[in-house]
Amino acid sequence: MDGEDGWILERIKLYELMKQHPEWSLRRYARELRHDLQWVRRWAARIRAAPALTLDVFRSYSRAPHHAPPRIHEEAKKIVGALRQELSEQFHRRAGAKTILYGLRQYAQKHVPPFALPKACSTITRILHELGWITAPRPVMHEPLDLPPPMEEWEMDFGEIYLGEEEGVFEFFVVVDRGTSRLVYLEGGSGYNAETALEAVSRLFAVCGLPKRLRFDRDVRLWGAWSRDGYPSPLVRLLRVLGIEPIVCPPHRPDKKPFVERCIGTLKYEWLARIAPQTLGAALDGLALFPAYYNETRPNQGRACDNQPPAVAFPQLPTLSSVPGTVDPDRWLSAIHQRVYHRWVNSNGTVQVDRHVYRIGTEYAKQRVLLHVDAQQRIFRAILDGRIVKELPIQGLLGDRLDVDVYLTVLRAEARTIAAHHRLLWEQRGTVL
Repeated sequence: MDGEDGWILERIKLYELMKQHPEWSLRRYARELRHDLQWVRRWAARIRAAPALTLDVFRSYSRAPHHAPPRIHEEAKKIVGALRQELSEQFHRRAGAKTILYGLRQYAQKHVPPFALPKACSTITRILHELGWITAPRPVMHEPLDLPPPMEEWEMDFGEIYLGEEEGVFEFFVVVDRGTSRLVYLEGGSGYNAETALEAVSRLFAVCGLPKRLRFDRDVRLWGAWSRDGYPSPLVRLLRVLGIEPIVCPPHRPDKKPFVERCIGTLKYEWLARIAPQTLGAALDGLALFPAYYNETRPNQGRACDNQPPAVAFPQLPTLSSVPGTVDPDRWLSAIHQRVYHRWVNSNGTVQVDRHVYRIGTEYAKQRVLLHVDAQQRIFRAILDGRIVKELPIQGLLGDRLDVDVYLTVLRAEARTIAAHHRLLWEQRGTVL
């Protein structure tokens, strides 16, 4: 119905039907006019109750409030502000609207103010805003990401679904290109640990080539090492050796890798939820069909794709370099040149970096030393009170060039020891570092 004039015409039609057919029921009036029965009942009663039929009878009543809402007295606002301060000090926390409402009820039992006190939490919250006790949150300014060129930077992460008590958890490994929103690699299984995650990354490089940068979060299977102070994990060392820059996202910041997070959400809630697999085999079958759907069929609303599937938006992709046959296994050391690690000297005069133990001397026991990395000479300089007390050759270096398969075997063995180390700490302390 267009405007008030149209509604007035319909109400006049109802009046004419009532005048011509007073024996009809309200339901028949509603059928004739094609209106709701409740509408007919309300306006028929209003027409019958009118002492004189004028045009005003057929007009809608104003929905504006008949009385202005009561204004809160200034003294009541001062009481709210005083209770905010008093109750915050009493309960050792910032008193909110509900706590202040409780305080107002206690105040009303002891005093009889000549004005009304607030009775709603929303009113108390508005008063706290007026008095400056609460400030409005600052608006979040979203800045668009600077998209890299195609296939230069990838994001990787893990996702999982629950298949039931018999099958347990189904976990999948996802890699998405940041510049094109394209699903680069996808595989799944019954679960990943530090060793199998490293194997998944090595398969990724063998199948898809080497990007310039790889972005991931602080998943213990990817970033974890014996010491959790930034010393390179086996995966980080592999990336450095292959010439790939690792970008480790800060804790609790999934927004730093939004493209792979979006892909995981699509896989879980649009694809696997529709298939609803109950077995590991069914989940793997569904996973095999997803890359073609995501890259070639589903329109991607990312800025790079402009509401097209990634394969349509980027039909041609650059060719990436493949994994070399041999690598320098100690190339990663240059990335931590001039890095400083803090360590407490044990009672036996030793410190531990990663899984290796270094002897400094019992005369320095129970003191904090700084271990300064000199990648060129491949040593740690132990510094105490601004002076060098000892130079320690860095352990765990492999020396000459190695076949890449041999190097991967060494890293997998180390990743296996990291998982066992974390398991041992969990059994001893009840926590996993």
